[in-house]
Amino acid sequence: AAASGRFVVQVGAVSDQTRAQQYQQRLSQQFSVPGRVIQNGAVWRIQLGPFASKAEASALQQRLQTEAQLQSFIASAQ
Repeated sequence: AAASGRFVVQVGAVSDQTRAQQYQQRLSQQFSVPGRVIQNGAVWRIQLGPFASKAEASALQQRLQTEAQLQSFIASAQ
């Protein structure tokens, strides 16, 4: 069953599905969190989560910034 959660952390969007999936898998491994790739028109969004609370999503967002210098934003899980 898919993890239930209301928030995801989106770390980027690329036009290549394979690249998106490789990137998502690398981040999921590095940060020990689930993730997924969602198609949105011509681009593939890389999302980590979902998380039950915005606080959990925020904590990951902080780690992405500190440990990987990655900008991200919190979105509602679709």
